[in-house]
Amino acid sequence: MTVSIRPVQPGEMRQANQFLIDMGLTLPTDPDAVDQFWAGRGQNNPALQNHDADVARGWILEDDGTMVGFFGNLPLAGIHHGKPVRIACASAWGIQPDYRDHTEAMCRAYFEQPNVDLLIVTSAIKPTARRFEQFDGVPIPQPGLAEIPYWIVDTWGFLRAAFRKKGRGKTMAFVLGFLASVPLDFTMRMKGRRPYGGLNHITPVGLDGIDAAFDDLWARKQSELKDQIVTVRDAAALKWCFGLGSNHSETRLIRYDKDGTLRGYVAVVQESVPDIGLKRLKIADVMIENDDPDVAKALFAAAYEYGIATRSHVVEVIGLPPSLRALVDQHKPYTRPMATQPFYCKVINPALSKSAADPDGWYITAFDGDTVIL
Repeated sequence: MTVSIRPVQPGEMRQANQFLIDMGLTLPTDPDAVDQFWAGRGQNNPALQNHDADVARGWILEDDGTMVGFFGNLPLAGIHHGKPVRIACASAWGIQPDYRDHTEAMCRAYFEQPNVDLLIVTSAIKPTARRFEQFDGVPIPQPGLAEIPYWIVDTWGFLRAAFRKKGRGKTMAFVLGFLASVPLDFTMRMKGRRPYGGLNHITPVGLDGIDAAFDDLWARKQSELKDQIVTVRDAAALKWCFGLGSNHSETRLIRYDKDGTLRGYVAVVQESVPDIGLKRLKIADVMIENDDPDVAKALFAAAYEYGIATRSHVVEVIGLPPSLRALVDQHKPYTRPMATQPFYCKVINPALSKSAADPDGWYITAFDGDTVIL
């Protein structure tokens, strides 16, 4: 076999997209959507302003000109102590079974790429985690990343999906879900297992509602986060990230404005699991000035109310630094463990090492990496 590895070219993204779909990934299929998706990851990515012009978008493994593997590379922009951080996220990759012995060489192309400060993955499964560990990567130590807090919005719908997941048929899941929903709903009400808060200053907006106020909030937050590694969250970055997801038209940023100033937001993303009939709403990002508990209470309550309005079955929270996770815990969510800690990193720039090893040194949510994008 004449097998080689080389950087992918922009004109090859449709081919790479189809290859990844054939490998089992869920990606756009409409040609225009495919072009828009990969152009968003590539030339329309605002993070490229912080990277070298020739930063790789991914690598192709090919045998005599035929694509047999693809490893995606997503450039991101971060900040630490006021200085830019060049981040490369491992994203969207697969290799045909007959070529799995070339996996290490594909990974080496990613791990040894030049001119980056930090390598991350935010949607790791066990094989991905093993590869990061093989190349001296480690789990991001921010507490709680391997657990998902959640509030049940619709007990019957949630339990129907749970019974479907356990292998029950639709009819049996319907009946069992109904019977189990009554005591569960009573218990939740008695124990207050949902967020409550005033909604006077709350406004849900679509992506077109991301305005200059988000830039102002980001500018103020940077001084609070100077000791943490954090991905840029200005208006352009928010529009870019949440605009790439397949359900971007349903994504909402719930604003908390007071006295003419944006004090905080939560971003909520719709994600359904059709096989079991689950409608899930994810809190994908949170940014609150001074981590104000009153603002947090109102925003979490608003996210829950938005879950009711959209007939979601559950509202989940991904990530969050310890200060905000503690505010989530005040509202008594349930939690479930993830099969694998999905957030891994490898520090390239030694200036990041101290913060990277500190549980308080990160600000990680589903916004970071490719969790929302894919």
